[in-house]
Amino acid sequence: MIIYGVDFSSAPTKQKPIIIAECQFDSCNNRSSNQSSLLLKRFVLIYSLNDFEIFLSNSKFGVGGFDLPFSMPKELIEYFDWPNEWETFVRYFCGKSKSFLKECFKSWCKKRDFGKKFAYRLTDIQSKSSPAMRWVNPPVAWMMHAGMYRLINAGLIFPAHDRRVQTKIEHKLIKSMELKGSVYKKKLAFEVYPALTVRKVTNKPYKSDEKVKNNSARIAKRRDILKSLRYQTAGLSLDLKISLLDQKKVIEDFRGDYLDAVICAMQAADASMDPFFKFPKSHNYLEGWIVGGDD
Repeated sequence: MIIYGVDFSSAPTKQKPIIIAECQFDSCNNRSSNQSSLLLKRFVLIYSLNDFEIFLSNSKFGVGGFDLPFSMPKELIEYFDWPNEWETFVRYFCGKSKSFLKECFKSWCKKRDFGKKFAYRLTDIQSKSSPAMRWVNPPVAWMMHAGMYRLINAGLIFPAHDRRVQTKIEHKLIKSMELKGSVYKKKLAFEVYPALTVRKVTNKPYKSDEKVKNNSARIAKRRDILKSLRYQTAGLSLDLKISLLDQKKVIEDFRGDYLDAVICAMQAADASMDPFFKFPKSHNYLEGWIVGGDD
């Protein structure tokens, strides 16, 4: 089964592309044991949003981990009387202009007390991530705006938002097909968050978009994080198999995008190995859930 880890950008360029880590479960390893491994096959660089959608539409992968919000807080959706069925809401949200959405966000914040300006999904609180409605520093709302309808148009399946997906059945099917050497290619999409894994290793900075901030300490942190992935000490239930050449690429990338893409793939693979895909029993299908290992 092919697993994608996607470090997403809402405005990809040659200088900062969307980076996809293409992986697969290591065929030399028995998934029924406690020694599951994920093998990094290659990195794919995407320089435009249209090319990203085409790539996903044409690819036959089984599971993808995407580092962008799949939805907004239920409280916010209900406040503005936006559609409360998930796919309808996503198409509505992505179809609105950013200026319109920004005014909605600002009007929400103006009515809230200092320190309580943003609405949060339960999963944002649990994962300690930026609120999905945040439009600056980082602009994660625009990542959803640019990415989500493209993911839907590419035919992906969203287990955290689709009640028809029976996680236990899909999990058994994935496990069975892997053991038989068959190819699972339903294109399951998980919302992931690399910081959940990174925090198991360090709370110190390991990346920056500014090359001048790339010092020996940050290089060392990227090396430590990669080592923890290889030796299964970062809270995930599998280890990483990666070539020396790709290790060098990951460690030298001052932006941390290659490393984050690898983590996205590992978090998605880890979720696929759980009968409930790491969702809580009563998660909200409108808000969805971030997977990323135990935190």
